[in-house]
Amino acid sequence: MLLSRSENHSIRYDVLFPLLSKLPYPLAYRLADLQSGYFGRKHLSQKVLIAAQMRSAFPDAMDSEVEGWLRDYFCMVEQEALDTWFLDSKNIPDLVELKGFEKVEELRQSGQRVFLTGGHFSRFWMAGPAMNLRGQRVGTITRDGGEHNNHGLHPAEYKYRLYKLKKLKEVLGGPFLIEGEDLRPLYRQLDASLITLIFDVPYVEKPFGGVTVPFLEGSINVPAGIYRIAKKTKAVVVPFYIHDLGAGKVIAEFSDVIDPNKYNDEDFMSLLVSQLEMRIKAKPGHWWLWEALPLLRSNKNESRENR
Repeated sequence: MLLSRSENHSIRYDVLFPLLSKLPYPLAYRLADLQSGYFGRKHLSQKVLIAAQMRSAFPDAMDSEVEGWLRDYFCMVEQEALDTWFLDSKNIPDLVELKGFEKVEELRQSGQRVFLTGGHFSRFWMAGPAMNLRGQRVGTITRDGGEHNNHGLHPAEYKYRLYKLKKLKEVLGGPFLIEGEDLRPLYRQLDASLITLIFDVPYVEKPFGGVTVPFLEGSINVPAGIYRIAKKTKAVVVPFYIHDLGAGKVIAEFSDVIDPNKYNDEDFMSLLVSQLEMRIKAKPGHWWLWEALPLLRSNKNESRENR
């Protein structure tokens, strides 16, 4: 009888990434880049869908440009997965540079509550352990994890997500909650931790309190929860984005401080989305949510004036 591999087993997660993590990080990330070419070819339908969305956002792009963005995308996916094995590495100070983080540290030293935010762009989790090494605990909310595989992930993928969640909890140092749980403990931790909320979250149904804002040759609907929560908790918001420097290294760039009391919800979210859009235009292959763009643009996400 032929031996069959368990559904929980993955060559990538159980063999390749653990092996790569034993190598010097420049070599490990280079090999992950090479590995991405193979796995990119295995996901042709996904590649076609992402390419179509890229072309819808950049109608004048040449085929060679789109191909380059796709290579960047699958490289990012593979290297971000490898990041999981480096989150607690002694190499984090070499791998991650924090630019403009001093303003966040000064705010925290003065007693100001701070939310960090950004989009699903590049290898954004890498900023967390670097901030914690600077003495700033980081908390967040995630859809991954929980006691049940509510999103129908492949068993091997779900097992990996649980492992990643465990590592993140260890290296971020702050409260780490699953979406749908009671979030009040997270907000109570604002005096002790930085709280990170990612705002470009796609929903099957239009989220309550979402706003429609311009985005990439059209518009999208995004939840304005971070705006309402920041106002309610008297916190300011600091966006940050990751830039890939190559050889596994990244730089987390922190933008200017935003006071939500100076904006209404639509203007506030427009400002956040415009910053994300600027990063996407510079590096289209580093945005995670190309496949979700039709959902973000869907008729369920019409502006409030058209409800």
